[in-house]
Parts: sequence; structure tokens; C-alpha cells
Amino acid sequence: MQFPPPVIKRGLDALDRAQQKSPITAFPLGVLKRYGDDRCGMYAALITFYALLSVFPLLLLFVTVASMILGANSQAEHRLVDSAFSHFPVIGSQLSNSIHAFSKNSWPAFVVSFLFLLWGSLGVTSALQMASHHAWRRPRNEEPNIWIRSWRGLRLLGVIAAAVVLTSVASGIATSGLLKDFPFLLKALIYAVIFVINATAYFFAFRILAPQKEGWRSLIAGTLVGAVGWSLLQQLGGYLLSHQLQHTSQIYGFFAIVLGLIFWLNLGAQLFLYSSEINVVIAQGGWPRSMFDPSDEVKSELASEG
Repeated sequence: MQFPPPVIKRGLDALDRAQQKSPITAFPLGVLKRYGDDRCGMYAALITFYALLSVFPLLLLFVTVASMILGANSQAEHRLVDSAFSHFPVIGSQLSNSIHAFSKNSWPAFVVSFLFLLWGSLGVTSALQMASHHAWRRPRNEEPNIWIRSWRGLRLLGVIAAAVVLTSVASGIATSGLLKDFPFLLKALIYAVIFVINATAYFFAFRILAPQKEGWRSLIAGTLVGAVGWSLLQQLGGYLLSHQLQHTSQIYGFFAIVLGLIFWLNLGAQLFLYSSEINVVIAQGGWPRSMFDPSDEVKSELASEG
């Protein structure tokens, strides 16, 4: 018996032809197919793993440096730290309590945290570079050596760190009461500033990762999608995480923080990789595509067998 039946197959073929004629459906499908072809799900998991290793020591160093500059237990220090932890909705308060408790330990713990931060953060940037190299279809012999990869990784870390600090400062100003007489104007201004910061960070990250021959215009679409998506995740993340951790927080306690971090970091990694694939599909004309196209790897194997 033929599967699927001829009637269903003809219907699917007609639907496939229709979706290829409309940019509204053809372009998103092209991005989805390219995301799967480039195994971005695997890279997103790798990025999440290294980010999980680095986020706790990163926040520890942030709290320590903020205490040194602004004064321990000062009002300014509390506002800045609270605004930084607000990037992790629902679990931010639990993270803050754990970080503050741990930051009172000895200097050896601080040094170990710094080493874990360096290892984890360079792992994140290395995974991002591998994913970008694969997405842009760069030859294997053009992969950067360890020195170039490390230099790019440090530049990426600088972009990420600047974005976190600037958005934290913007959020801190919003909650400080300095503009309490202009509530609507304040919200609109803060949201606009945070969006601009996110868009700038996405653009510079894509510029570092993309091939040098690609012009800046080919990076605009992914930058806008990524900035809008991340800004929305920052605002709507509370609902997402509270729904995800509705039952686990009472049962697993501290482990619920880890589960929440994994979920949150994976969302951010997938958003970045989808935004990167948007740039690739636009630049290389990766649409329209059939819903039933095999992956590029399978196509290559079939061509070599033929």
C-alpha cells in the first residue's frame, strides 16, 4: 500500500506549491529548513551548556565589582544588581539571594568562579563561531585557528557584557524614581533605549561572526528580528518561566533555578541562531523551498552516489 495515499499526496503537493508562491509562508519555511539543515538545535544545546557554566560566576563577579565601585549594601548597588537580575524573570530573586550568599566567601572561591567564567564564556563564543561558520557554508579549511577564535570570542564577550551593563543601567533608571512624574514617557523611553541597545548588540555580534565579504545590509533583518524577540522575551519571560516552573519550584527547590536557567538560556540561544539564519537565507537566496526537500547533507550524499 502506497504511503501516503495518492489523494493525500496530491493535496500535500498542492499545498506545497501554494506556500512556495507566497513570501509570507515561503520565507519562514526557508528559515526553518535551513535551521534544521545546519543542525542549529545541536549548537543551541551546546551554547546553553556553556552559558549555564558561566552565568553564575558572571553574576558573582558583577555583584562583587558593583559592591567595590558603588559601595557594599548601598542603595545604588542594590538598584543596579536588582536591575541586572531582572533579566532572569521569576528566578532572578532566587539567583540574587544565592549570589549574595556566595559572594561573602573567600577569595579562592572568587578566583575559581573567574576561571569557570572564562572557560564557560569562551565555550559560548566558540560554539557561536562554529554555528555561524556552518550556517554561512564556509569551507572547513577556512575555520579560524585558536588565536583568531579567541580574539573574536573576546570581542563577542565585550559586546554581550556591554549590552548587559547598559540594559541594567537603563532598567535601574526606570525603577529609581528619577522620572516618576512622567510614567508613560518613562516607560516608552526605557523600552526604546533597551531595544536600541539590544539591536546594537545583535548587529555587532553578527558583524563579528559573519564573513567579512557580507555587507552590513545583509545583517539588518536578523538584527531587527533578534532585537524585537529578545526585548519581548525580557518582558514576557516572567509568564514563560512561571508556566515552566509552576510545579517544579515547590518540588525541586534550588534545582528549579537550574531548570529555569536552562530553559531561559536555550530560548536565547535559539533566538540568536534563528536570527542568524534569517540573514543567511536572505543573503544566499535560500527560499522558496519545498516542504519535502531533503537536507543539504542528504542532497550531497545523493549527488556523490549518482
